[in-house]
Amino acid sequence: MNQNTIRRISLLFLATLTCGTAIAQEPMRAPGRKTVIPLRADDLPAAAFGTNLYIDPCTGCNYDSVAGGYYVWGSDNCESPGTTQWIAVSFVSHATGVPRRIKASINLDNACSSKSNQVSLGIWTDACGIGPAVKLSEGKATVPTEPCAIATTSLRDETTLTFGTKYWVVAETIGAAQDGLSAIWYASNNAEIGGNVASGGWFQFSGFTPGFQVQ
Repeated sequence: MNQNTIRRISLLFLATLTCGTAIAQEPMRAPGRKTVIPLRADDLPAAAFGTNLYIDPCTGCNYDSVAGGYYVWGSDNCESPGTTQWIAVSFVSHATGVPRRIKASINLDNACSSKSNQVSLGIWTDACGIGPAVKLSEGKATVPTEPCAIATTSLRDETTLTFGTKYWVVAETIGAAQDGLSAIWYASNNAEIGGNVASGGWFQFSGFTPGFQVQ
């Protein structure tokens, strides 16, 4: 597999929004943690609409915080003050119905002290080839500090998703209470890719697709 193919797989369906406007450059990647803590058995109920999270039997975690992910920043973040970075990941709905909850593998940045622990998680429609288009539903989530923990929000608006339709889960920082957020949206374990170059043996790396679940 050549590098262009790996790159296309690794960055499939990712979009970054800055202050509501798409930016041209790639979003800033965040480093991974050195260790993980297995999650509780009740942290991952079944999802009806879409998910790329599952419990990895090797780590006991449902996403790959060791591999890293992408920063989610408010304008007053502790890594790059003055820069806002929002992240989105797409999914095709597995059902028709009203979603009630979003879970995302977002943790507070462990490299500096975040001034906020709040993030807005929402569901958006798709603008083909561009990324998220129109916000359908949203809620505020508390961002945890512990490795393997999940940020969860209850959705306020009763919007019906349609089976087979593409949507986006979006993490934004909205309002003064979220301006100080410094967080990392870690890669899902489902983003793992195997490679074998010149018959030198298999190796594993992460595709950096943020982990999410829409219930």
